[in-house]
Amino acid sequence: MTGPQRRRPPRDPEAYKRDRRQAVLRHHPDKGGDPDEMLRALEEVDRRHGVLPRMSPETTPSAEQVAALAVTVLAGAAAVGLSVATALLGRRR
Repeated sequence: MTGPQRRRPPRDPEAYKRDRRQAVLRHHPDKGGDPDEMLRALEEVDRRHGVLPRMSPETTPSAEQVAALAVTVLAGAAAVGLSVATALLGRRR
C-alpha cells in the first residue's frame, strides 16, 4: 500500500476475517510464501470487502487530467448547444 488511505469497516466482518486469514495462510513467509505477495493478497481482500477504496494512488487522475476532461466536456456541450441553436434559428417557417 502506498500513502495513507482511508479505511472503512468491512461490509461483512466475518467473511472479511475469513478471507484475510486464508490470504495469510496461503502466502505467509514462515510457510514458504512471498511477503510481497502476501501484502498484495491482503490489500486485494481489503478492496474486495470495501475496507479500502478501489482506486490506487497510481491510477487516481491528476488535477491536470481532471481539468482537461472538464474543458473537453464543456467545449462539447457548447458545440452541441451552438449546433442546436443554429438548427432552430435556421428553420424556415
